Amino acid sequence: MALCIDTSEIRRLYDLADENGDGRLTVNEMNSYLKRLGIEISEDDLKCLVIPNSQREDDSLTFDEFVGLCQLILDNRSEDELGNGDGCDDLMEAFKVYDMNNDGFISSMELQHVLCNLGLKEGEELDQCQKMISTYDLNSDGLLDFSEFKIMMASKISMPRD
Repeated sequence: MALCIDTSEIRRLYDLADENGDGRLTVNEMNSYLKRLGIEISEDDLKCLVIPNSQREDDSLTFDEFVGLCQLILDNRSEDELGNGDGCDDLMEAFKVYDMNNDGFISSMELQHVLCNLGLKEGEELDQCQKMISTYDLNSDGLLDFSEFKIMMASKISMPRD
């Protein structure tokens, strides 16, 4: 079963990663953006993902090609997770990016710091980060623990409705 992706969110990420705004996302631009996310991937591995999905000689991706690549990754992920557990290892790695002081929680200040580093406008105001956390803060302690983070992440990717 394929997962649905929110193309408006993908568009925002694409535009942030497309450093020169030319509508083509290069391997270098993707690598630079992933590093800001705290994700280290070799240029060769990134090329292996990008080249088969690009229709240009410079191996850059248009927005539509990038959406296709994201969908392919999500489809492969969902198959892996169905066969090998629930993908908690990857989620824990993502959680650790936000949990900067390693206390097992994500505070609004930690969220703001990461969002600002990613260049996302949601990180500009601490109020906005507090609202984002309160949406998924089930125990109302003002922090996100890992189980609350999983719920938040699950809400960002949904299964298609038939």
